Amino acid sequence: MNLDAWRVEEFLQYLTAASPATIDAYNSDLKGFIEWSEERGHSDPLAIGRIEIRGWVANESIKKPASAPATIARKLSALRRYFGWLHQSGLTKLDPTAYITAPKGDARLPRVLQRQEIDRLFDEPTPTNSLELRDRLTIELLYGSGLRAAELCGLDAVNISTERAAMEVLGKGAKTRSVPINAPSRDLLNLWIPEGSRVFDQVYVSGTRDPTALLVNRRGNRLTRSDVRRILLSLLRAKGLADRSPHALRHTFATHLLDGGADLRAIQELLGHADLATTQIYTHVSKEQLRETHRKHHPRG
Repeated sequence: MNLDAWRVEEFLQYLTAASPATIDAYNSDLKGFIEWSEERGHSDPLAIGRIEIRGWVANESIKKPASAPATIARKLSALRRYFGWLHQSGLTKLDPTAYITAPKGDARLPRVLQRQEIDRLFDEPTPTNSLELRDRLTIELLYGSGLRAAELCGLDAVNISTERAAMEVLGKGAKTRSVPINAPSRDLLNLWIPEGSRVFDQVYVSGTRDPTALLVNRRGNRLTRSDVRRILLSLLRAKGLADRSPHALRHTFATHLLDGGADLRAIQELLGHADLATTQIYTHVSKEQLRETHRKHHPRG
C-alpha cells in the first residue's frame, strides 16, 4: 500500500482539531478504501471518480460480511473529509464523493435506562471507601451531566468548581462548554477533592499518579473509556440490571431532561451538539417511551 502517493500522513496532520480516536478511525477507514482501490489498479487519488466511490459503496454492502449501513455512512464520511481536503488543497480538480449517499438502514433509538433503573443504580448510601467513591462519582457524572466517556476521562481537577456547581468540559472538535453539576455529583466531588482522591492514591494506585487528572485508574493513569465501561458494567451487574454502554447514560440524561420539559436547544448546549438535528433524536426516544407506557398500562393499549 503506497500511502505516500495518497498523501495519508499529510491528511491526518491536517486534522488538528479532531480527537485521537477520530484520527485513528479516519486512518483505518482510509487505509481500507486505499487497499480496495489499489486491488483494482487505482494507484493514487487522481484515479478516483464518482464511479469508483459508488463501486466502493456497493462493495461494502455486498461483501462478506457486509458492512452495516451505519458503518458505511461513517466510512463515507471519512472519505468525504479526505477528498474534500484534497480538493481544497488544489491536489484534485473534483471531489468524487459529492452527491454520493450511503445506504439507509433502520434507525435505532438509543437504549435509555428507565426511571426505576436509574433509581436502583443510584440507591446506594455514602461510599465506604475511596474505590467505591471513585466508581460512584464516575457513573454519577455520566448521567448527572450527560458527559461523553471521553469527556469524563479528560476532566482535570481544575475544571471543577463545586462552589459554582459547574465544570468546563472539552468536547468534540476541541470545543469547551460549561456544564452544570447536579447535587449528588457535587456531594461526591466534595468527598473526592482532595481527601478521597488522596486516599485512593495511597491505597489503590501502584504507579505514579497523573497530577492533573480528576479520575485515575489503579496504575495512576487518567481513566480510559475501557475503564469507564468496566466500572459501569460492574455496577449494573451488581444491581441486577441489564448491561448498558456509558453512552446510554448520556442518552438517558437527555431523554429525562426532555421528558421533564427542558427546551431542546438547552439540551443541545448541555450535550455539546453542533447541530440541533443530532439532539432531535431524543424527541423520538420520548415518543417511543410514551407509546410503550400506553401499550403496557392502557386497557386497550
